[in-house]
Amino acid sequence: MKRCPPLWSRAAWVALLVSLMAFSAFGQTQSGNIFGSVVTSDGAVLPGVTVTLTGVGAPQSQVTDAQGRFRFINLSPGAYTLRSELAGYGVATRSGITVNVGRNAEAVMTLNPSVADTITVTAEAPLLDQRKAGTGATMTQVELEDVPSARDPWVILQQVPGVLMDRINVGGNESGQQSQFVSKGVTGDQATYSVDGVNTTDMIATGGSSAYYDFGSFEEIQVATGGTDPRVQTPGAQINIVTKRGTNDLSGSARYFLTEGSTQGTRKIPAEASSYLGLTNEIDEVTEWGLEIGGPIVRDRLWLWGSYADNQIDLFTAQSQGSINLGHPRYSDFTTLETLNAKANAQIMRNNSATFFYSDNAKIKTGRNAGPSRPPNTTWYQDGFGPKGTYKLEDTHIFSSNFYLTGMYSKVNGGFGLWPNSGRDCKEMDCVRETPTGAVYDLGEGSWKNLSFLGVEGVRPQEQYRADASAFFNTGALSHELKFGFGYRTAGAEGLTVWPQNQLIYDFTGIGYPGLHLTYFFAISPYDYEYKYNDIYLGDTMLLGNLTIQAGLRFDNQKARAGDQVSPANNLVTDPDGLAWLPAINYRGADIPTMEWDSISPRIGITYALGEDRRTLLRGAYNRYVSQMGSNSTGYTGVIPGYRYVSFYSYDANGNDRADPGEIIWDYGLIGFSGLDPNNPGAVQQLRRIDSSVKPPTTDEFILGFERELFRDLVLGLNYTHRKLDNFLSNRAEKTPGSNDFYSPADYEVYGNVTTPTGSTEAGSYSLPVYQLKTGIARPAYFVLTNNPFYEQTYDGLELSLVKRMSNRWMMRGNVSWNDWVQNVSSPGSAATGDPTQLRTGSGCSVCDGAQVVQGSGTISGAKGAVWINSKWAVNVAGVYQIPFIETNFGANFTMRQGYPVLYGHQQTGLRDGSKRVLVSDVDEYRLPDPYSLDLRLAKDFRFGGVGFELALDAFNVTNEQTILQRNADIAQNTGYLSNSANRIRELQNPRVLRFGARFTF
Repeated sequence: MKRCPPLWSRAAWVALLVSLMAFSAFGQTQSGNIFGSVVTSDGAVLPGVTVTLTGVGAPQSQVTDAQGRFRFINLSPGAYTLRSELAGYGVATRSGITVNVGRNAEAVMTLNPSVADTITVTAEAPLLDQRKAGTGATMTQVELEDVPSARDPWVILQQVPGVLMDRINVGGNESGQQSQFVSKGVTGDQATYSVDGVNTTDMIATGGSSAYYDFGSFEEIQVATGGTDPRVQTPGAQINIVTKRGTNDLSGSARYFLTEGSTQGTRKIPAEASSYLGLTNEIDEVTEWGLEIGGPIVRDRLWLWGSYADNQIDLFTAQSQGSINLGHPRYSDFTTLETLNAKANAQIMRNNSATFFYSDNAKIKTGRNAGPSRPPNTTWYQDGFGPKGTYKLEDTHIFSSNFYLTGMYSKVNGGFGLWPNSGRDCKEMDCVRETPTGAVYDLGEGSWKNLSFLGVEGVRPQEQYRADASAFFNTGALSHELKFGFGYRTAGAEGLTVWPQNQLIYDFTGIGYPGLHLTYFFAISPYDYEYKYNDIYLGDTMLLGNLTIQAGLRFDNQKARAGDQVSPANNLVTDPDGLAWLPAINYRGADIPTMEWDSISPRIGITYALGEDRRTLLRGAYNRYVSQMGSNSTGYTGVIPGYRYVSFYSYDANGNDRADPGEIIWDYGLIGFSGLDPNNPGAVQQLRRIDSSVKPPTTDEFILGFERELFRDLVLGLNYTHRKLDNFLSNRAEKTPGSNDFYSPADYEVYGNVTTPTGSTEAGSYSLPVYQLKTGIARPAYFVLTNNPFYEQTYDGLELSLVKRMSNRWMMRGNVSWNDWVQNVSSPGSAATGDPTQLRTGSGCSVCDGAQVVQGSGTISGAKGAVWINSKWAVNVAGVYQIPFIETNFGANFTMRQGYPVLYGHQQTGLRDGSKRVLVSDVDEYRLPDPYSLDLRLAKDFRFGGVGFELALDAFNVTNEQTILQRNADIAQNTGYLSNSANRIRELQNPRVLRFGARFTF
């Protein structure tokens, strides 16, 4: 008998079919709304009034309903004018109403039957948004252009309360690489990006952006950090970017910005680092030029807009003193970002509008990750890989003033390659394969030798369909805005990872064992994954006088499957019978289990405006979110893990920095492995499985908020957020495949203690036990992806904000946030293995109950060492003042936060279950100095009729702070002596620098 598809699937496809028949589409938040009412001078509501909206796009008209209400939704950001008229009551107009992304503007129009003339009012809508039950910020055009910034989306994020970044970007020195961040206790893998409604989130670097952007093309940026919107799936920051569009007025601009390294402040190397740090991070030159133009093809019917930008970011990176002494040239990191955008807006019929959008982003980078621990030959050349370009087709149909339907189709082509220089300027994988040496890490210096590194390449295509609707109706005095919709998205990832000579080597020469290596032998690691996402949501916004209630429900179905798994053998290492430890794999994807999550997420929010003037707003909300499925959770759908390797000690007798036949020291046995069973190394089998009952991680959020409109354009806000994060995914080890006989603390015994090394003062005094598996218990080889029953996190955050929009020549946005992000561990063993050892992990401590949580950014072997994101407090204040008479804008931006924690680790090798890095201090016991930066801007406008010309000067890090941003936190290995590179400074804040700018507008 043929099996029918589930009800939700049939309902979803019906919704999609209806939307396609209506030629409609919708996406992430990319617009705003105007809601209003028409009343008489004594406050009585007026039904039947014709209200006309003019501004961006074509004029729209509505007739007020029985309660005197009207609405214009899905409006492009910009300034609008309302005109209301009714026979016998005269005419009223209201201009200067600004629409922002994700914001609801309220307008009350008054008609007076005794006044025959038109009454004109010029006034902004109130800043308080009664329909908003969430948190976040919207950055307007004034802020994007006149507040000094490095001109990328990630520096905008640091202005949002509750968002903590992993770096300080001074004048664009960090704009060549995406920042990592935490948003209200949620790691960056749960962030989502959308551009004009297109989801551009990278599902392999999960939570990252699949593209870089032309900052000059932005109309507005909205960042949501919490709320009741059922269209939002994840608890992470929602970054919505809206680009400009053509209007009835022909307009455009051209710009050029130059940041010269010669304008930098005095470089300072701390005295403690003079013996090992020769040069610091500095800007060589940063340039940006671009142009954009838009206007009508057919007035009120068809508009075009396009932009092009080129951003060149050339840096000098930090460099060791030893490298300089050897005569090496200055390490350089060069990035080119090119962006082409095109948009067509059409309104062929009065009740139908369509949009076509195209974007092409290119990134070329030479010397990626250059630094004290990554000399030039180990750095990457990065370029695009595979098809390019983002496409969107969207259409909105207004069936009536009470029903809107929108549909959207988009395609995102992504992918890139990272190829190590290898001393031969490698720019493709064959060059990496032919490199004569392995990748060698010098344990004595704590850095990579100037040889080579791993290479990665792959494609990441995405395709998306959406259908969303809004319906308005009244039930008595209760007004409803019903939103519902359906989405379907696919994302894929296919590529491979290659180590030169298939070897990663740790060299013990520098710690007193000449020629001794620990060599990891790899098989080439391909990956091939496909993701499918379905969502259905329903939400109702109910208004009753000063009370607004929002209720919503969201259903998500997420699937992941692996494609065919093919990997050649590595025949250099074989067992005593001559069988390869790393045999060839050729496994059909159809035979590999699919991973699937179903989840329901309720949302409810309440706001209440106090008094007749509604200048005080109270809010409360409860929301549940679920995590998005990506490479952060789906490796278990494949036979081949991220890496398949075995490791042995070897002796480099011929000094060629690789392990040759005959150089492996078999007497010590197998040291480490991944992707195989050491008791049956030649077998091709799936060593990892997915728990059939595994559920997506969840976040439950509670929000309490208060906002007070002190003046018409100035709002004070206070928000409290509590979050509980649960159902974390865990890589649990089991002894027998499929039996759920997980490793526990009872399987471990004390090996000994790691103790304070001689000469160490940074991490204080310590003596901590290290555990290893008991004799006779096999090392873990089989793993299960399941939910961790012993672990959860809680977040409590308080945000105080003050927002003044541009009026009376000045605007300001300031906030102070307090954050407390802790973990609750109810088992002495880690979730994966049951190991009681206090291990340092990417989130902090493996077994510490009540410890602060961090997000690790980078690795200790990378260019910058490691950053652990966690600040209990952060401050940001930004503003603009228009100096009268001289047409000059003065902008300022100040940011400061608690210093990054330093998680000191002591590595112990020689254990029965491999090496372990022990965390020897509390997660936030040691912190770097508090970093801060003050940026200033002066811009002079010259106007000639309808043409403008601006000259600008920006100064970044005005006080020339060069705060320590990273240290090497690995202080010892095995012995009681301090590591040569322990606590070394890896990165300092970039010195003060100036940027010159010119802009032409018409």
